[in-house]
Amino acid sequence: MSRNGSSTAVLKIGHVASILGVSASRIRLWEHEGLIEPSRTDGGQRCYTADDVERLKKIRDMLATKSRTFRGVRELLSTDEKELKRGPSVSNAVDPAGDQVKRRRIELGLSLRNLARMSEVSPSALSAFERGLSRPNTGRISKIAHALNMTVADLLGMPRENDQMIVRAGQRTLLALNEEGVSYELLYQTSTDLQSASVIVQPSCGIFGAISHTGEDFITVISGQIEVILGSIDTHTLSEGDSITFPSHYPHSIRNPGTSPTRLIWVNTPATF
Repeated sequence: MSRNGSSTAVLKIGHVASILGVSASRIRLWEHEGLIEPSRTDGGQRCYTADDVERLKKIRDMLATKSRTFRGVRELLSTDEKELKRGPSVSNAVDPAGDQVKRRRIELGLSLRNLARMSEVSPSALSAFERGLSRPNTGRISKIAHALNMTVADLLGMPRENDQMIVRAGQRTLLALNEEGVSYELLYQTSTDLQSASVIVQPSCGIFGAISHTGEDFITVISGQIEVILGSIDTHTLSEGDSITFPSHYPHSIRNPGTSPTRLIWVNTPATF
């Protein structure tokens, strides 16, 4: 979180994103996870101090190894910055996603081994997830959610907005996936089987854990380039204006092989994300 009074808040999120070499959506995700809390203008715009930027650099570097969860980063930051006085540390908070999985599993009368068999995720990995010690990648999250008859958004504890037909650009919900360099914003806020998202994938990043579920997927590239890997064998490279449709039971993952961010519109059925 930011430090009150340590330096003047003058930087906007776009400038900070450029300094760090990450997307603005990634910084908003870190804020959602309680890693940073910038001050805001009367109009609601985020403002970052020099101390905030240094904190964000630490967050970026710690998450870059992919070996630490958001909770682990919070704990390290709490240890390094004891002088922060913003009330109780969030480091002791239970990961809402893991807690949600545990409560849903118990509600369904499933043991860890039962859920492991249904989701194809090991009991030890599930146990670590439930205890907040790790956060699985998107592919595993999707499998766990599917096994529990939930959407990924529900599993991650994302708040549901009021049911509405129109979603303005500033009203999109950012899905807190554990994929470095990938932002996933929902384009709907209504009960629907036709789920759509705006996805930005940074260079050399992607969703590497294969996803599979019932239904169909459709991806169209707005800008940049993306590789869509189906069944861990077939790789299809799409450029700006290209689209692909495929059965969702094919294990699928994506990767940006280019040198600039890729923007996608991703639609799938039925309710998954």
